[in-house]
Amino acid sequence: MTTAKDRLDVESEAVTAQLQKEAEHMIHSMPSSVDFDELWQLHIGRVKEAPRGRHRLSPYRKRIIGATAALAVTAGSIIGIGFISPPVAEALRVIPFFDYLYAKGADREELKPIEEKHLSSPAGAVIADKGITFNLVEEYYDGISLVLNYEVTYPSSSAPITGKEAAVFYKLNFEGHHPQRISTHDFTITGDHTFVGTTRLSFGDKDLPDRLRLNMSIDCIGTTRGNWDVSVLLDRAKSNALSTTVYPKNLDFMYDNSLYTVDKLTLGPLTSQVIVMKSYPHDWLNVMLEDDIGTLYMNKGGDGATDEYYYFNFSPLTEFNPKPQYMTLIVYETLENAQIKSHEDRQRLNGSLPLNLKGNEGGTVKVTAVDYEEKQTVVYYEASQVMSQNTPLSLMEEEDDPIFPKGQPVRISRDKLAFKLIFPPVQPSDKLEIMARSFSYPEDIQQFRLRIPVQWAK
Repeated sequence: MTTAKDRLDVESEAVTAQLQKEAEHMIHSMPSSVDFDELWQLHIGRVKEAPRGRHRLSPYRKRIIGATAALAVTAGSIIGIGFISPPVAEALRVIPFFDYLYAKGADREELKPIEEKHLSSPAGAVIADKGITFNLVEEYYDGISLVLNYEVTYPSSSAPITGKEAAVFYKLNFEGHHPQRISTHDFTITGDHTFVGTTRLSFGDKDLPDRLRLNMSIDCIGTTRGNWDVSVLLDRAKSNALSTTVYPKNLDFMYDNSLYTVDKLTLGPLTSQVIVMKSYPHDWLNVMLEDDIGTLYMNKGGDGATDEYYYFNFSPLTEFNPKPQYMTLIVYETLENAQIKSHEDRQRLNGSLPLNLKGNEGGTVKVTAVDYEEKQTVVYYEASQVMSQNTPLSLMEEEDDPIFPKGQPVRISRDKLAFKLIFPPVQPSDKLEIMARSFSYPEDIQQFRLRIPVQWAK
């Protein structure tokens, strides 16, 4: 059976071969003092010897970028890709959709698995109307989340676009299904006549199919009315290959004189989800998810409820502990804010380390090191107990507004609750402080800890 990876390898090799062929043709037509074969082997050697950077590239992108570099070296007079055939030119054009989102403040940790694990699939839905072309480039679907990346191109003869033109007005329809959903989108102008968009969506349906037909109805782009309707078949095969689903048996608990049942646990590459069943559920439940070595999974938002169940979305499995033997669903009694005790602890970072801050649930957070890097500041800390790892931390410079972290804590040790937390870059100074805002529940609060065994295929 031919897999998606096999097809990708074949396609990338074909593009690389085409690039090599066209580069050789260009060199013969534009003589150079460097022999082509010598240059090509030099390029291959450099690729093998190149150090691994912070941003890993897929084999496909490595080949394309490497071949492109060889073209650029051998034909330095080429300004664009106009001398390359259209199929190859299109293959070279990689749109950094997620980089545009990160620049706008989107959580890198939330979307990073799609890039790192190459989980998106080409959509290939292109339609033009009124001189404007809409290209649904790629999609990611896992039954819990949906990410759509698309590009819009205006005619080259039109005036440079502004924010008014950089918008898509659409409706999403899923054939045969009407799931609850929460969605958001972002648009970024990328040129005088182009902009890109990303739509992110969280589903609220208990069980969506592995394959789902999406119809995207677009009747307006910017200020122009028209018809850019596209249809694409969503397929969760890539995410399923990295996911596991558990249907626990007899995992019930009583709360507020009502019976609740843990119905389903999904551990996926982008989202972990817990579904709790109950007819006409209570207003809300306060829940957390913990793995078998004490790592708390952060709530990702997009939670919701129907008349029959709650669904709670958490961060995905960690590379640090990719196959836990069990997960623990922690359910707390819902309380008024007045019943929750909070505390603020601020300390200067100009002294010696480690330093101890008060943490959640009566524990402590010990700051062990701080790295002041050019593009980020990394704070390393250890939590004295499980609940303290979630203690919100921020940096303070004089009396300025707090500087909040970028993303969630990342665990760095199996033997102890040690984490690193990434902040925007700051400079060390005598006035730089770190602040912990901790809380604790009343001692008599109701709490349920429900262990969910996880069976992994061998």
